[in-house]
Amino acid sequence: MKKIFVVLAILFIGILLAGCTSQPPAPVATPTPTPVPTTVVTTVPPTPVPTTAVVVVNTTAPPTPTPTPTPQPTVTITFNSQMTITPGTTVYVHVGDKVVWKNNDYATGFQHGIISSSFGSMESILPGKTFNVTFSKVGNFDYTTAGQPQLAGQIIVIK
Repeated sequence: MKKIFVVLAILFIGILLAGCTSQPPAPVATPTPTPVPTTVVTTVPPTPVPTTAVVVVNTTAPPTPTPTPTPQPTVTITFNSQMTITPGTTVYVHVGDKVVWKNNDYATGFQHGIISSSFGSMESILPGKTFNVTFSKVGNFDYTTAGQPQLAGQIIVIK
């Protein structure tokens, strides 16, 4: 038993020596931060919403434009100092046209005139002045010049 005792004593000393050695202390475990779970938000692009076209119907009628009077054509018959008429003694016009007789006889200062039973007129026209008739119906209208009976003319009115 002595042997057992000796073995036990050696063992005991060995254990003691093993605990008393100067070894560096074992590293202390540093706590590793636990990752905080992050929430990942995935944005889904918005679903396109079909657009509807809005059609606005104007229920108000556009304003009726004010009719512009159509300018009436004018034919001018001119007396001159050569005792002639320009453009001539027979003139063609349309219904609604105006015929103007103008005295351009400044040289002699002669007073010319128009005599017509067709459109009921006897007019004396001083130099520089005019006389006019607007023809409202189809027909042939005869006239003569006062002071110059040799100059007979006709206004022929067509549609």
